[in-house]
Amino acid sequence: MRGICLVLLLLASAVGHAQTCTFPEATGRFAALLQSEGLEGGALLVGDRQGIVYENYLGTYTPATWVPVASATKLLSAVRLVQLADQGALGLDVPVSSYLPAFSGEKGTMTVRQMFSHTAGYGDDLLAPVVNNDSITLAQAVEQIACCRPLNAGYTVGGQFSYGGVSMHVAGRVAEVRGGGDWQARWISELGEPLGISSIDWQGLGPTLNYRIAGGARSTLRDYGRVLHLLANDGRSNNRRLLSLGGVRQFRQDNVGNLPVAYAPPNAVPPVRYGLGSWMIGERPPGEAPLIHSLGMFGFMPWVDLEKHRFGVFMIRGDAGVNDRAWPVYQQMLTDIGTAFDQGCSPVEWFDEIFGAGEFE
Repeated sequence: MRGICLVLLLLASAVGHAQTCTFPEATGRFAALLQSEGLEGGALLVGDRQGIVYENYLGTYTPATWVPVASATKLLSAVRLVQLADQGALGLDVPVSSYLPAFSGEKGTMTVRQMFSHTAGYGDDLLAPVVNNDSITLAQAVEQIACCRPLNAGYTVGGQFSYGGVSMHVAGRVAEVRGGGDWQARWISELGEPLGISSIDWQGLGPTLNYRIAGGARSTLRDYGRVLHLLANDGRSNNRRLLSLGGVRQFRQDNVGNLPVAYAPPNAVPPVRYGLGSWMIGERPPGEAPLIHSLGMFGFMPWVDLEKHRFGVFMIRGDAGVNDRAWPVYQQMLTDIGTAFDQGCSPVEWFDEIFGAGEFE
């Protein structure tokens, strides 16, 4: 295929590196998944803090393929919120009533950290009409949540984990109020443009101004990879520092702990651990996790190993629920990739200039 030939040519031209990785085991599993699901294509990207190690397009997918990423949106959104926290524009542990006075009572005590770790008292609400109403703006949607949508019955702020999208919608509005305007426009100007990203926006499920903070983004393979490189490279990418070291550290801190799990999707790996907009795998040291991921409903899966400074994207667009079927395959692929890395991989030289590892501060 054209994509495979391109990658082989690029790998062959990477003079000066002792070894590159082609990840045949992971690629084979991925190709088998595409066939079993009857998908027309897919793509893989793997990198480290220096750049891209491996990129492969299968079937009809090309570097221009642009797909909705569903819940992989959560990690993209979390990066913007942490950036604002770095800048002092908001506090991750400040009650929402300090920023949005329309939230009062117990609802007013929710924090951005709780809203982005599914512990704010909402949940099991990804299909909530207020989140999916394309005739209103994000600001109008959050006004409706403030006035008219109580916490889930039996839930308390900070009292349980329940996966959903309503609370993240509220956090997105906090970012608009504290971050200088429209969610999508500010994400693009403050993260997308500095990273050289041209494809990421919040129109993945159709034109809207009611940006689905938890599930509405779309992206190409490489552009999502640029965001992951920012995390894997300690907050710096494209020769720009966009997150502090402390900000990046936020992504490996578990915000669930021993809270009861009221609702989690079938692919959640027990015990449930969740940071900011991302699931966590492993625990080292206690209360932290080295590997995070943000698997989306249509099968798009970004991941970052924050300890070993590696990252990757498994890119497909399947039906709703393909994520549950793909998850066991993705787990095996992560193991395959880790083993290959440990045996020695080097970045593909041609991509270094695009990502720009820069200084390690």
